Amino acid sequence: MTKAPAKRRQGPRRSEDSRAAILEATRKELVENGWRKLSVDKISRHAKASKQTIYRWWPAIGTMCVEAALTQLPPRSTHGRDPVERIADLLQPLESAMKAGSGHAVFRGALMAACDDKEAGDAWRNWIKDNIRAPLRLVLAEIATKKIIRRDFDLDEAVDTLTGPIWSRVLIFRAPLPDNFSSHQASKLLKSLAP
Repeated sequence: MTKAPAKRRQGPRRSEDSRAAILEATRKELVENGWRKLSVDKISRHAKASKQTIYRWWPAIGTMCVEAALTQLPPRSTHGRDPVERIADLLQPLESAMKAGSGHAVFRGALMAACDDKEAGDAWRNWIKDNIRAPLRLVLAEIATKKIIRRDFDLDEAVDTLTGPIWSRVLIFRAPLPDNFSSHQASKLLKSLAP
């Protein structure tokens, strides 16, 4: 008697595909309607996923919007050796994502969700802390020991100098970032911290 082949478990793959479809539908909804008119019903329909699934994975819908934006970021380059390149590498994924298609509209919606929703705000701040603030601290500390910049820099001001124009451009001007934005901001920061 021949044994029937074991059924292959499809759960995790389906879940992964469903999650990706929900995030893609969220990006589309953010572009079309923004955060404040976001429709979970439309996201559910476009993703072919139940609202129950959406709310199980994202009890706070704002965090779904933040995740939808952050998952479209390309990997960060780490090949820069020059201080300007190393600092620019921290912003380059944001610059690339916001320049691609309607990426700036997706990020505008995610940022508004982060402003309105505590959990989304926590998710966004944690991403900034891990991907911009902490690595920037290391780069600045290293170049301060080489006397390229002064040692008494304020890390929060440095982060604001780098990222403030991003939020202004995306939230107020509703526009993508200009070419060479990351390098320009990195140069600006280092000039402001010159000894």
